[in-house]
Amino acid sequence: MKPTLEDLLAGVPAQDGNGGKLQAPSVSASKSKTTEPVTQLDKTTENAKRVLEEESQARADKTAQLRAAREKRDAGGND
Repeated sequence: MKPTLEDLLAGVPAQDGNGGKLQAPSVSASKSKTTEPVTQLDKTTENAKRVLEEESQARADKTAQLRAAREKRDAGGND
């Protein structure tokens, strides 16, 4: 025997609703894009881009420090 709707609803407690009014969406329409499944290749690509970006940032920071040290050395040089 298949359970009927009344059998399924028998264990559900009564709900206090919103008076029959439509509820406002909790997520805006622009943010409610359907999420596509993320493949292993997508994950690998994202991680590789992140690593390259971190290395690029570290290289830029080091270059800026070396440039500042060189300018300081050259400006105070001529002794």
